[in-house]
Amino acid sequence: MSIVGSPDATNVTITLVGGGNSTHCLAPLICAAGINYTCNILTRRPEDWAEVIEMTNEDQGWMRVDSIKGRPSIITSDPSLVIPQSDIVWFAGVPIHHNPALLSLIAPHLDSSRHVFIGSICCYGGFNWVVRSVLGPGNYTPFGTNLIPWCCGTKKYGREGVVFGAKRLLRIVTSEGKDRLRLKEVLYPVLRQPLGDTHFLASTLWPNNASLHPPILYGLFKDWDGSSPFPADTLPVYIYKELSKESAEAVCRMDDELVAIVKALRERFPDDPFLKHDFSMKECIMENYEEQVLDPSTTATCISTNAAFSQHKIPYTSLGPNLIVPTLAHKFFETDLPFGIITFKDIATMVGVPTPMMDELVMWNQRLIGKEYVTKGEDGVVRIEGKDKRECVCPTSMGIKVEDLIK
Repeated sequence: MSIVGSPDATNVTITLVGGGNSTHCLAPLICAAGINYTCNILTRRPEDWAEVIEMTNEDQGWMRVDSIKGRPSIITSDPSLVIPQSDIVWFAGVPIHHNPALLSLIAPHLDSSRHVFIGSICCYGGFNWVVRSVLGPGNYTPFGTNLIPWCCGTKKYGREGVVFGAKRLLRIVTSEGKDRLRLKEVLYPVLRQPLGDTHFLASTLWPNNASLHPPILYGLFKDWDGSSPFPADTLPVYIYKELSKESAEAVCRMDDELVAIVKALRERFPDDPFLKHDFSMKECIMENYEEQVLDPSTTATCISTNAAFSQHKIPYTSLGPNLIVPTLAHKFFETDLPFGIITFKDIATMVGVPTPMMDELVMWNQRLIGKEYVTKGEDGVVRIEGKDKRECVCPTSMGIKVEDLIK
């Protein structure tokens, strides 16, 4: 594939890795992008997928169609059948803490004589650092989307996905944000959204899952012992729509710290255009969703009244009649620390920004999932020195210095 030039003259084979919500929506979009686009799916459960996959669209402001159907070329669990001929390998529909293992899975099947783009939906957690650390030098280019292109779900596994609300602007993440190989031209017929540019550091720090899930859940469960059940009718069902006062306060404290990190980086990189954006949660939600937010007056209302957010639920496990506990074996608890808040904290330490809210969140969350990413010294300082720190994406552990963060 030659990226430079008109996508109409380009034959593009895209392999989606993973079988989650994003894949159910991306696959039909790729198939419908044109005769030059071929879609493959690499999944652990190929036998559960239908020949034709449908994406139902509930956001007519994005695209005035009710659904799109597509027939992927190959659906398999064998990477040797799809990776060697892929022009784009796109991790979609899997929690990002699986990225290192997935990169190791595809590595033996990459054709060194063929240039390939290796990307991630929702490109945070230092994706470029993770790719380089696992794959080393090679004939590939990392990329991603700054955020997931839409809030989406799965109606019927292997058969039908649904888009609740699409971003009104989606940034494509490339080295230094320059898109030298004009990848946006190839992705636009698939994504059908206005596409902008950004780089990996800005994408890693952009308000995302780690800025929402941990503080919202902390506000609800900070005093929970990790095992005692709750009466089901006393807990919220929807993670965003039923935002509590305590959760909103935690989100805003977290938001302030993230903005402070970006401000410190902006002073180190005064000419970088992507760090000049407003990284506050409220502004980012409004940029992404515009008219889908019913009440834009505060950060909390931007979250709770965002129509695109309205269908996402808190995962619970039943312990008996009307008794439930939060499901800890879930990406809300397992992903957003090692590939989110710990990464934020490590960068904050590099530029001298205190993060008391992030420290509280990590200490609370790691206890619930039986991990030790950080320790608290006798001096009261929380440091990334726990026994499980190797599971985290920490630029300092990779030998990356402040001046190298954007390169």
